[in-house]
Amino acid sequence: MDALFILKKIQNYVTINNQMLREEKYMKRWEIKKPEPEIVGEIMRKTDLTSLCAEILVSRGYVIMDMLVKFFNNDELSDPLMLRDMPKAVEVISQAIYEGEFICVYGDYDCDGVTATTILVKYLESSGADVMYYIPDRDEGYGLNCNAIDKLKEQGVSLIITVDNGIQAVEEAEYIKKLGMKLVITDHHQPGDELPVAEAVVNPNRSDCPSPCKDLAGVGVAFKLCAALDGDYSIVLEQFSDLVAVGTIADVVPLRGENRALVRYGFEMIKNSENYGLLYLLEKCGINKNTITAANVSFGLSPRINAAGRFASASIAVEALISEDEGAKFNVDNLIMLNNRRRETENLILKDIFEYIDLNPDILYEKVLVLSGKGWHHGVIGIVSSKIMELYGKPNIIISVDDDGIGRGSARSFEGFNVYKCLKYCEDTLEKYGGHKRAGGLTIKAEEIPRFIKLVSKFASECEKLSGMKITADKLLEAKDFDLSLVESLKVLEPFGEGNRAPIFAIIGAVVNKIIPLSQGKHSKIEFSYDGITQTALMFSRPPETLSFNCGDRIDMLVNLEVTEYNGSSQLSIKVVDFRNHGISGKQYFAAKSCYEAYKRGEGVPRNVIHRIKPSRDELVRIYKYIMAIKRVSIDKLFMKFNTQSMNYFKLRICLDAFNELGLIKFIASRQVVQVVEVLKKVDLSQSTVLNDIYSL
Repeated sequence: MDALFILKKIQNYVTINNQMLREEKYMKRWEIKKPEPEIVGEIMRKTDLTSLCAEILVSRGYVIMDMLVKFFNNDELSDPLMLRDMPKAVEVISQAIYEGEFICVYGDYDCDGVTATTILVKYLESSGADVMYYIPDRDEGYGLNCNAIDKLKEQGVSLIITVDNGIQAVEEAEYIKKLGMKLVITDHHQPGDELPVAEAVVNPNRSDCPSPCKDLAGVGVAFKLCAALDGDYSIVLEQFSDLVAVGTIADVVPLRGENRALVRYGFEMIKNSENYGLLYLLEKCGINKNTITAANVSFGLSPRINAAGRFASASIAVEALISEDEGAKFNVDNLIMLNNRRRETENLILKDIFEYIDLNPDILYEKVLVLSGKGWHHGVIGIVSSKIMELYGKPNIIISVDDDGIGRGSARSFEGFNVYKCLKYCEDTLEKYGGHKRAGGLTIKAEEIPRFIKLVSKFASECEKLSGMKITADKLLEAKDFDLSLVESLKVLEPFGEGNRAPIFAIIGAVVNKIIPLSQGKHSKIEFSYDGITQTALMFSRPPETLSFNCGDRIDMLVNLEVTEYNGSSQLSIKVVDFRNHGISGKQYFAAKSCYEAYKRGEGVPRNVIHRIKPSRDELVRIYKYIMAIKRVSIDKLFMKFNTQSMNYFKLRICLDAFNELGLIKFIASRQVVQVVEVLKKVDLSQSTVLNDIYSL
C-alpha cells in the first residue's frame, strides 16, 4: 500500500510538472534575419542551390563561395596522425598488444564517454588485445582517481588509455607513473597550464596540435585513434561511425568540418548497422533507422544512454552497445527503465523548486536564479537547470546539498551571461568549479551558499544588461516558400545540430481560421491564412485552452518546415517553435519587464517611465473582469490580451500585484499564473499599498 501510494504521488507530480512545462513558458526574444537578395542571387547563379537554401546560408553568414565550399566539401577526413602525440600513442598501444599486456580503457559516464569506450574496446578486442574497460561511478567523480588506479594495478593492468577524460589529471598521471604503469591520454576538453605526464597526450585542443579538427568530441578522438592504429579509415568507418555519430551529437559539439562528415557517415551506416544493442535501442525509442536525425539522438538515444551513469553504472550502457547477443537487449531494457526513473526524479526536484518559488516569489525577480535543496540527485540537476532556464528565461544555478554538508551544483545560461566568469568571480566561496560560457559545475560547503548567492547577484548586477533567451529565424516566409520541392531541398544542409541548427522561419500576421485539439487536447493544430495561402501548423504540448488567441485573431509564429510521408504521399509539415499575438513588440515587452523586476528588487523606477506604469481605475476594472470570466490565466497570455499603447508589462504587473495584495486573486509564482479567489466582502482599491506607492512616484 505504501509503495502504491508513493507511486501515485510521483505520477501526480509528473502530471503537474508536465502541465507546467507545457503551459507556462516565458516569452522569448526573436531575431528575424533578412538575407541580402543580391548575395542570394549570386549564390544561386554559381551553384545549384534553391532559393530557400541560399537564403538560409546567407542569413547564417555564408556570403562568399569559399565559405560555401568549406561548408559542403568536408567528406575527406584529415590524417589522424596529424594529432599531436598520435604516433607515440600508436607505438605504445601496438607494443602493448604485441606483448600481451593487460590494457584498460578508462572512460566517462556520459554518452560521449560511453560510445568512446565502446568503440575503442571493440577495436582493441578485434586486434587481439587483452583489454578491459573501467568507467567510474558518478560518486567517484569525473576522470581518473587514485582508488580506481589502485584497483586496476591489482588486476594486473599495465597500460591505461583514457577516452573523453584525462587532460586535467596531472596528479593522477604522476601516481600512475609511480606505480610503474603506462598512460595514454585521449581527450578533447581544454588543457590546463600543465599537461599530465604520459606516454602520449592526444588532444586536438593542445596549443601545439597541428590537426585542423578542434571541435572533435571524445568519441571523435577515440575514433581517430582506432583509425591511426588500423592505418586506414575505411574499416573503422564501417564498424564504428554509427556510434561516433551518436556520441558526437550527444556531446553537443559543433556539427561543422569533420564532425559534420562523421555524423553524415554515421547516419548512413546506422541504416545497415550490425550493432545489436543500438538497433534495439532505436526500436524501443520508436526511431526509424533510415530517417534518423540529430534530434532523435539528442532527445531519444542520448538521455537513455546517459541514464545508466546517472542512476546506476555506465557499464550497463557500454554492455548494451558492446554485446552481440541477447545480453544487449537485457541492458537496453535496463536503460529504458533507468531513463523512466530519471524522469521521475527530475519531476520530484522540480516539485521542490516550484514549492520554494511559490513561498518565495521574489526570487524570480533576480537576474540569476540560485536554488538549492537537500538530497537532490546529482545526476539530474544539470537537466533540471536547463528546464528552469527554459521555464523562467533566466540563467540559473541548481545546488544539491548532501548529508555531509557539501553541495554540488550545475549551472546553465545563454548568450550574454558567462557562467565560468561568474563562478570565477565567486571562487572564494567554492571548493571546486569549472565550465564554460553557457554551462558549469561547482562544489561548495553548505554554509557558504548564502554568501555565494550574494556574490552571484553582485556579479549579475555588474554585467551588461542581460538580453534573455533568444530564438533566431533565418528568414520571413513568403507564399512561394511553402513549396514541397523547396522544403525538400533543405536536406542538403543536413545533418542539423549544434552549430548548424535546423532552419527556423518567421510567419508574421497570420489569420487563425480554426483551432483543432489533438491527442485528447494535449496538442493543438491550427489552420491559418497567410500571404494569400491557407496552411495548417502543429503546436505540440500546447492545449487549445492555453493559447493566447482565438479564431479570427492574427498571430506571429516561428516554425520549422519539413516534408513528411503519409499514406504514400508527401506533404508539408509545419511545426510551431514559438508564437505570440500579432502586434506584440518584443523590445517593449522586455524593456518593461526589466524595469518591473528592477523595481521589485528595490532599484527604483526610471523617471521617464513613471507616467506609463500608473493604471487607471478603468484599466484595473477591465483586467479584473477578464480574470473573473476566465478564472485562471498565465501572465503572458493576459499581457497579450491587453497589450495596447497604454498598457505595458510593468503596468499590468502592478495591477496584478494590487489584486493579489487585496485578496482578489491568487498569484502562483512558479507557474506565472493568476486565478480568481472567492471574495466575501467589498474591496476598496484605494487601500492598496501597491497602488498608493506607484501613484506617489
